[in-house]
Amino acid sequence: MSNKISLVKIPTDIKYEGYLWWSDQENPEVFKSENLKSKIHELWPSETHNPFIIEGNLWDSIDETSFLIRFIDGKYLVYEFKIKDIDPKCTTELEYLPNRMPTDIKNLKFKEVWTAQPDPFCEGFEVLKPAFIAFVGFKYQKEVKK
Repeated sequence: MSNKISLVKIPTDIKYEGYLWWSDQENPEVFKSENLKSKIHELWPSETHNPFIIEGNLWDSIDETSFLIRFIDGKYLVYEFKIKDIDPKCTTELEYLPNRMPTDIKNLKFKEVWTAQPDPFCEGFEVLKPAFIAFVGFKYQKEVKK
């Protein structure tokens, strides 16, 4: 499901769809089925490195794995979300409008994952509660039906 990892655990040789938003850039660096090796010079930045990654979302469609990167209070918070083994009935597809993305990107796609948990307000019966939301790629302008 979800797992907190270090930034260096994200493989750089996989083709990702997503973005990295660097602290010295006005727009995010977008990846459309590209690996990261040439973009980050084969090394992830340390927490003391400048520029740093403000935020990032990367989607590996082959392994159905999403990576979330946030830089908060001088530290990287990085999460890995494995979507492959999750029951589709326990997910909701979401789309959000992008900010400062190339014009061919219509929306950012996410999956919200729900897990069954006992609820004291329902006599201990299990109810679905949100577990996490993971980035799962882009919706392009050409995919929008007219």
